[in-house]
Amino acid sequence: MIKYSKTIYSICVIVLLAIPSALFSQNNTSSPYSVFGIGDLSNVAYGRNVAMGGTGYALRGANFLNLKNPASLTSIDTLSFLFETGVFLKYTQNTSEINRYFPDGNLSHLTFGHRYTPWLMGNYGIMPLSDIGYHFRTIKSTEGEESIIYTDWIGSGGFNKLFYGLGLKISKNFSLGGEAAYIYGPLVQTRKTTALVNPENTTTYYANSRYSGFTFKGGFQFSANLGSKGSNLTLGGVFSPAQQLGGRSIVSIQQSYSSSVAVEVYNKEKRAEIINLPMNYGGGASLIWRSKFLLTADYEFAPWAENNSREYINQQIFSAGFELLPKSSLKYFERCSYRAGFRYDTGYFESKGHTIDDMRFSVGAGFPMQKSRSTLNVSIEAGQRGTLSSGLIRERYAKLNLAFSLHDYWFIKRKFD
Repeated sequence: MIKYSKTIYSICVIVLLAIPSALFSQNNTSSPYSVFGIGDLSNVAYGRNVAMGGTGYALRGANFLNLKNPASLTSIDTLSFLFETGVFLKYTQNTSEINRYFPDGNLSHLTFGHRYTPWLMGNYGIMPLSDIGYHFRTIKSTEGEESIIYTDWIGSGGFNKLFYGLGLKISKNFSLGGEAAYIYGPLVQTRKTTALVNPENTTTYYANSRYSGFTFKGGFQFSANLGSKGSNLTLGGVFSPAQQLGGRSIVSIQQSYSSSVAVEVYNKEKRAEIINLPMNYGGGASLIWRSKFLLTADYEFAPWAENNSREYINQQIFSAGFELLPKSSLKYFERCSYRAGFRYDTGYFESKGHTIDDMRFSVGAGFPMQKSRSTLNVSIEAGQRGTLSSGLIRERYAKLNLAFSLHDYWFIKRKFD
């Protein structure tokens, strides 16, 4: 036990030191569509879940932390302490009139979990909620003049989620869960407008808005053994009420007349525009058949259209996954898990009358670490987002996810000879 404890402590320290330069830097996307709303919404599912299409409302397991449904925490045994973190690498091809390629990568999440009592389990951690990272140019002709004006749009930032969850075991088959989270982060926007006839004459708009607020969600899971040995059916669901994020904005406008002369014509700190996070809910089911394989499917809904803005639409997400469960065997690869999944997301906004939907396929595997219950989860996602219609941009991407699910035994009474 001492050997693995020291390993976990060392990894925790390294990851904690890396957080300020990795997770908080928000370099997680290069999508022009992150200009809309609060940016690209991050996937809540990590580790085991992401390889199965991001499902998780009805998933349970003694050796992994399921962040989609806090009620799943009750599946972890009494003596376990779990720590999970991960990284990702993403390569995106943006196609409009030309093809452009963007690599991205970052720390994805950090979470811990353990039991307080035989019927109460807790977890806590940090992960991104949304990501902003865009840089594009728009060009238009000025009315009544034979002149071209182009504007560079640059955005960065996004929101992080610091959360704490509890799972409560009501009975052998039924569990409840709850999660409270503190949301915080900056949204930084820059617009630089230049007339082609006089490129040294530019107007720069800069806004730095820092938001914060709290969100809450509750969940349940019900599991029942079926007639066949090793067969199990689980139903699960999650609900989160609507919330608001508020903050302060610093807005400045600068006029440049040459490369060396710039005048600040406006600078003011004010209350940031309120961001409304809609109510959302989802449900799912999973089936384990004779301890050989697992099938699972989820549905999620969020009424973003209630923001009363023409760009917002109601969001729906459909996902399904499959897992070939590990065997109790001396052969290493028979003790591995093999997974596949599909996910379709309608998106929560539209541009030029088109929804910016996202469709992806995923495959992955869980590789057990020797002489422990820890696992290295590897998955690859490939998908497409957006459209080429009406001059929009189509994104095709491939994403590699690595997640370390580390297990240790705590709360053991030691005996000394």
